[in-house]
Amino acid sequence: MAISEKRSPESPFMTTNAARFLEHFALSYFQEGSCIEYFINRPLSEEVISSALIFSYNATAKDLHVSRFYPELHHLADSKYMSAACFYLLIHHCATCYGMDDSCHISLETVPEVCNGFYAKLKDFNFHIHKRGLGNVVELTSDLCRSTVDTHMIQARMHQDGAVPFMK
Repeated sequence: MAISEKRSPESPFMTTNAARFLEHFALSYFQEGSCIEYFINRPLSEEVISSALIFSYNATAKDLHVSRFYPELHHLADSKYMSAACFYLLIHHCATCYGMDDSCHISLETVPEVCNGFYAKLKDFNFHIHKRGLGNVVELTSDLCRSTVDTHMIQARMHQDGAVPFMK
């Protein structure tokens, strides 16, 4: 069965909020090997709202690791659910870039407050604590449940003048 045949329809929540997100923001990315860095811009002014949103994929472990996801959208007016919509779009874009299917999973490290206040509320994912790390860190994991979301609007970006990506 092809990957596209296994995809489920987008949830109404994400359909609405992803469209709202894309009315206000543009997404671009730079891919190098198994890592992708994402950027959030204002579409007309090219103002960078957030950068260094970094995801990496380990094909052997079938693991999409969210290395850094702090989109800084909460500082903006009318931003409710925008971080959730952004996360959803980026996960599905990564999954498409690396040809991932539902046998893959998502992992990340965070603190319990962010786990409970953000990741546990994402109904399109099933994040749960995989294990507790040092200090106040928890490791979360979720299945990757592919949907029919279209991510073609996320544009590839070229780094200029030999700039080193992923080093901000």
